[in-house]
Amino acid sequence: MGEVEVQSEQKAMSLLSAIGIYAGLVIITFGFFATPFSGIVFPLYFISGFVMNRIVLRRCVNWHPVYNTLENVAGSKLRMFLFWPLSYLALFFKLAVMKAL
Repeated sequence: MGEVEVQSEQKAMSLLSAIGIYAGLVIITFGFFATPFSGIVFPLYFISGFVMNRIVLRRCVNWHPVYNTLENVAGSKLRMFLFWPLSYLALFFKLAVMKAL
């Protein structure tokens, strides 16, 4: 028998909640620059990018079946992970424009 692919439906996240998580992670991550614990900024940066991808990206973006290819999804997720402070600002702007229009 063939295998059945089961996708768990996750509840969508509001844009305001996503921005709140983003703001909290930016404050936590970059707030350590001026402290004696500035050595943990580098690991915190990648942990924050991982958290943003796992929690926020999954609940804010639905991939259309046409664009749900390994190349598109992996490239987007990797870009969002590595450059999360800027890429999520751009994503939130695009989502806000889509919601407003």
